[in-house]
Amino acid sequence: MKYFSILCLVAFCSTSFAQNRIGTGGSKELYTQYCAQCHGQNGEGGQGSSLIDDVWKWGGSDEEIAKVIREGLPELGMVPWEGVLSEEQIRSLIIFMREQKYLAETTDLLKRSMPKDGIFTTQYHKFRLEKVLELDDILWSIAFLPDESMLLTQRDGVLWKVTNGKKREIKGTPEVRGVGQGGLLEVAPHPDFKKNGWIYLSYSQDAGAKVGGKTASMTAVVRGRIKGNKWVDQEEIFMAPPKFHTTKGGHYGSRFVFKDGYLFFGIGDRQEGDPAQDLTVPHGKIHRIYDDGRVPKDNPFYNTPGAYKTIWAYGNRNPQGMDLHPLTGDLWETEHGPRGGDELNWIRPGINYGWPVITYGMNYDGTPWTDKTHMEGMEQPTHYWLPSIATAGIDFYEGDAFPGWKYNLLATGMSAEEVQRIVIQDKKVVHIETILKKQGRVRDIATGPDGLIYVALNRRGPNKGGLHKLVPVE
Repeated sequence: MKYFSILCLVAFCSTSFAQNRIGTGGSKELYTQYCAQCHGQNGEGGQGSSLIDDVWKWGGSDEEIAKVIREGLPELGMVPWEGVLSEEQIRSLIIFMREQKYLAETTDLLKRSMPKDGIFTTQYHKFRLEKVLELDDILWSIAFLPDESMLLTQRDGVLWKVTNGKKREIKGTPEVRGVGQGGLLEVAPHPDFKKNGWIYLSYSQDAGAKVGGKTASMTAVVRGRIKGNKWVDQEEIFMAPPKFHTTKGGHYGSRFVFKDGYLFFGIGDRQEGDPAQDLTVPHGKIHRIYDDGRVPKDNPFYNTPGAYKTIWAYGNRNPQGMDLHPLTGDLWETEHGPRGGDELNWIRPGINYGWPVITYGMNYDGTPWTDKTHMEGMEQPTHYWLPSIATAGIDFYEGDAFPGWKYNLLATGMSAEEVQRIVIQDKKVVHIETILKKQGRVRDIATGPDGLIYVALNRRGPNKGGLHKLVPVE
């Protein structure tokens, strides 16, 4: 099976091309050749029915649409394409149809989500978007300390401490391998920060490893303390041996969740695909360790011969969002798909989440990846985005400033430039509302001690980052 024939070549694939290329490439050519004559150039309908109005006489699920394409509806003039189109090509066409529906809806969505006189209007609340501060590179992570000061990571390697709106650079943090998607990533204080002062960082580490004479790197986790404006007392929490480092510049993953003395974090597949299914390597996994770096002996694969002992779950492409549900304590994660197929997953120990064997996405050039969206022994996402939104940080809202959003999941989208409010009930997504759109690439989101919602908005060309907050308007 082909893995990453296109993806391996592109450093920023999981955060840019999914949205920029929707409606183009090989799937567009397939549609034009086989479908456009009856269903219109963009799926709007013609001799055949519309494919973008979400009205499906014979069923609107992916499986039902695939069945109609495969078997046809001869009595209605729809010819069967089985034997002409492969299962992978049929899957590619379905993704293309979903993309066309999204494009058709975008104009209306933008009208509804744009502010009027600076005020954004949503189902339950109105708010203003206020700038807090700017950075000279990408703002990757937001964290709050007990005294209501903030910690911010700037991807090019700078850690900031912000007090009363004024930022101070913390010197002495680890040197990062700032290539592709690499850099200084997540920051989070220990739950008992008041007592121990520990702050955790993840970053792309250059440990001196070489592959084919080229510098290789890997996601690493350290903790340290801030004294004055200096990073001190550093301890290594997770360092993958150099043999696992790779020259690929993307899919470092990484977010932190603390629970019951444990630290959970994600590492992406490093654009290599296959390792996400390989229990002997750390790539493409959710990991669990003690917060001091020790490995719990009750991890699901601790006693599996050859397995990487920190693995908690596997088959994850590029996890860049993670949070605990405030009421149930369940661990939720978002990860990048390829072109289509970003996922929201309920993470449990030992579960295989399927990448790269199953996916709801396709290659970035519009060619099929696989026709497999289900397989025995592989978990289905709780929700998937098609097209991709380039999902990143997530946060269950726990403040009081927006009571209508209490305990809802706030999910960010970089390429889609949006924040979605997701209602989860009984482990299922029952409602989604876009509450912020086209204000910048949203990398992270966090509830502040004041109950306001803080977002990391970034722009490219050149890279610029900004911290903003959502302020309710009565």
